[in-house]
Amino acid sequence: MTTIPVNFTAISPEIILLSVASVLLAAGVFLPQRGAERLCPVLAAGGFVGAMVAAAAQFHDAPHWSFDHTLRLDSFGEGGRLLVFAAGLLAVGVSWGAGGGIAQRAVEYNALILAAAAGMSLICVANSFVTLFVALELFSIALYVMVAIDTDSITSLEGGLKYLIVGSVGAAFLLYGSALVYGATGQFEFDRIATAIRSSDPHGVVLLLGIALVIVGLGFKANAAPFHMWTPDAYQGAPTPVTAFMSAATKVVALVVALRVLVTAFPAEAGIWQTGLAAIAIASFVVGNLAALRQTDVKRMLAYSTVGHSGFLLTAVAAHSDLGTRALMYYLTVYGAMNIGAFAVVAIREREIGRPVQIADFAGWGYRRPLLGTALLVFLLSLAGFPPTGGFVGKLYIFSAAVHNGQTYLAVAGVVATMVALVYYLRIPFALFDRDAVVPEPRTGSGFPLATLTTGLAATAVLVLGVVPGPLIDLARSAGASLLG
Repeated sequence: MTTIPVNFTAISPEIILLSVASVLLAAGVFLPQRGAERLCPVLAAGGFVGAMVAAAAQFHDAPHWSFDHTLRLDSFGEGGRLLVFAAGLLAVGVSWGAGGGIAQRAVEYNALILAAAAGMSLICVANSFVTLFVALELFSIALYVMVAIDTDSITSLEGGLKYLIVGSVGAAFLLYGSALVYGATGQFEFDRIATAIRSSDPHGVVLLLGIALVIVGLGFKANAAPFHMWTPDAYQGAPTPVTAFMSAATKVVALVVALRVLVTAFPAEAGIWQTGLAAIAIASFVVGNLAALRQTDVKRMLAYSTVGHSGFLLTAVAAHSDLGTRALMYYLTVYGAMNIGAFAVVAIREREIGRPVQIADFAGWGYRRPLLGTALLVFLLSLAGFPPTGGFVGKLYIFSAAVHNGQTYLAVAGVVATMVALVYYLRIPFALFDRDAVVPEPRTGSGFPLATLTTGLAATAVLVLGVVPGPLIDLARSAGASLLG
């Protein structure tokens, strides 16, 4: 009889998050509505802080497997975990004082965001397709409900339904791909798959088809073109704090697990999947940026922007190098800060006007809200890749990785995409500081100070990472070395 050693320290962040979520659901039975609105975000924030401490404590541990090779604990996975928890913490700050479905269902919302983060955290350290799929369903189901949590909004329900349908299709691709890989190798664990491939045909039809389906399934989660169909409606229909969390956390998870799976399980097929990822990256550049040009709704424009940014992140994965891995971890950090910050400003403006925000709604607003207007300017300039923001350093790092790996065409495509993106990113700053616009005095509410603080922290992070990138690059180097060896 074989005994599998159990190391609960390996899953301590997930234990913390799910425990706090359980406490919330139990306490929600007895809490009045007003008490739930105040207490639940505090408990959720505490859960994220505790999970961050647990992950940070393991960051510098030597890479090792746990739960019979189904988990791989290393700095790369712990870095992904930390980014997910930071995104969750910022999203809780953005949602504080929000109305609609989030206020009416404060217990459910905060429990769901904790459960989603637990699933995402487990994916970051998954070393088995079985663990990967179970964790994927855990966070996906939570997000399906969160997108549609505002049941009084038709757009929220529509976005949730589309996300459910398309997300299920993506999960099916991943599941079928995993089954084909198992059929070709007899293994589910990523490192054992690589060992099995070395002793068999690395270019067998069944294996290559399995890899293709796995990439397609992960492409759905990364909202990369042409698998992005759910993104605009889900991002536009979901409550803005949910959109902020999804835009950062799901991107982290999808790219971290994609790099781990491809590098660990399929190094012998690198030439094939690098070409496939390059094609998806270019498609994301084209579709995301051209579609964003036509948008007037700010959330929808930022949704297509995330599709375009998938191209940059996939470029880093396609580089398949130490430099590409460092670039990926660096840019994921900056991307999360600037995206959550941008959506936080949109959430504040939504509360002021009581409806979805159009670009025209920011006309002259920079003079009424100079700090928030400046913060939004920082986020948009970083998304566009202007110095001295973190977005500029991140894109430069990714282009360097592509050129160093002989994929200069990807760097050129990224530069062209950046030039096109300037057209729609700069429309908002021009509106923000339009002196001729007449803007009514903005109203305030109970949740505005915390949302403003969240925005300020994100803007500070984007600027600091652009001016002093060294410490984060050192951490990214450690994370990359733990994955690639």
